[in-house]
Amino acid sequence: MKKKPGFMTSMTLITTVIVFLLLTVTMFLSNIITFFLIRKGWLPFHPSEPPVPMLLQNAFISIVVGTVLTFFVVHLPLRPIQTLIQAIHEVARGNFQTKIYIEHPREFRELSKSFNQMTDELSGIEMLRSDFINNFSHEFKSPIVSISGFARLMKSGNLTEEEQQEYLDIIISESARLSELSTNVLNLSKVESMTLLTDFTCYNLSEQIRQCVVMLEAKWTQKNITFQLDMEELILMGNEALLTQVWTNLIDNAIKFSPEGSTIAIALTKDDTAAHVSIRDEGIGIEPEKQKYIFDKFYQADTSHSVAGNGLGLSLVSRILKLHHGSVSVDSAPGRGSIFVVSLPLSQLS
Repeated sequence: MKKKPGFMTSMTLITTVIVFLLLTVTMFLSNIITFFLIRKGWLPFHPSEPPVPMLLQNAFISIVVGTVLTFFVVHLPLRPIQTLIQAIHEVARGNFQTKIYIEHPREFRELSKSFNQMTDELSGIEMLRSDFINNFSHEFKSPIVSISGFARLMKSGNLTEEEQQEYLDIIISESARLSELSTNVLNLSKVESMTLLTDFTCYNLSEQIRQCVVMLEAKWTQKNITFQLDMEELILMGNEALLTQVWTNLIDNAIKFSPEGSTIAIALTKDDTAAHVSIRDEGIGIEPEKQKYIFDKFYQADTSHSVAGNGLGLSLVSRILKLHHGSVSVDSAPGRGSIFVVSLPLSQLS
């Protein structure tokens, strides 16, 4: 951890000044007390006698005065440290709302600001952890309850063949939802633990996107969706496996929220600074006030749950792109679809 310039020098200076003042005041008070005791006749003084007894008397008085002064003065510089120690104990007990406010000296004021920033971060992390557990429990429990319920109905045997097929389809769909949820959680956990990307390879970005479209063919043909591809041929240096997840999630979302018979357009261009991939659909769109939350874990803009999802795909997309020093943005409005734009810096291109 980097030390702030001059911090230790300033603290050393403060400590030196305090010690110097203590010694000076001790010596001054000791001489005054000695003089007072001699004047009152309570302390014998004979100039003709050897100075050793007098020196011992002065030393004893200095020790007594210095000890008393130190006992009272030492609390002043230690008070901020005691406040900090108490606050650290509170944080150790899990109270991340703890704050300290120390105005003087300047170094302790900066320390208190840093401490408060730390507790704010810890509080935010704790809130995210709690939200993650709650949301994951809900998303995980819903399909299990559904599977269990329809399995019991099928076990009763009082169903027509058409009802059995319908319930089987629901069970298969909910099982796929569970599988997708667990896969996304594992993938997100993996990329969130990464601080540096590895396994860089050179590959054709436009061909990768085409392969992702083909991979999802069963989904878009079922809804009779047409794709329009307008892509330059670009060679990218990046983690191919992770970026495949980016395009798969974005295209899959576009398919999910597009009406039957609509068109999804994908364009790949570049300018002087970055390569840009835009994916435009003709779906239901996203309200402006919800757009800033769509990359948060478990957030779903469609609160009606009319479209299957778990709210992890876009969070995964955002994290992977950050690892590539890229970005993702959305331009959308209710009733006119959405355009997701992914930008990757040209430094990623070979």
